Amino acid sequence: METEPHMSKTAPVSVRLESALNDQVTAIAAALDRPKSWVIEQAVRDFVAVQEWQLAAIDAGISAADAGRVVAHADVVAWVQSWGRPDELPMPECG
Repeated sequence: METEPHMSKTAPVSVRLESALNDQVTAIAAALDRPKSWVIEQAVRDFVAVQEWQLAAIDAGISAADAGRVVAHADVVAWVQSWGRPDELPMPECG
């Protein structure tokens, strides 16, 4: 028996959901004509992608700050307070 090349092995995981959340997952699975396990896997994939992006962005921000690529807080406050005014300030640049 051949396996499709894009299919990967899966590991069983047990998840306990609050009753209301379980009902929502069940309804979504029914609407999509997919098993609940598929809906839960997609939700976990989305969560992991967002967390990986956020952690990478935090690391990049820390690296930029360590390298001195920052904007003074007062400059940002002045810029934001100028929004919508005729004399709106340009976005401050890293110093």
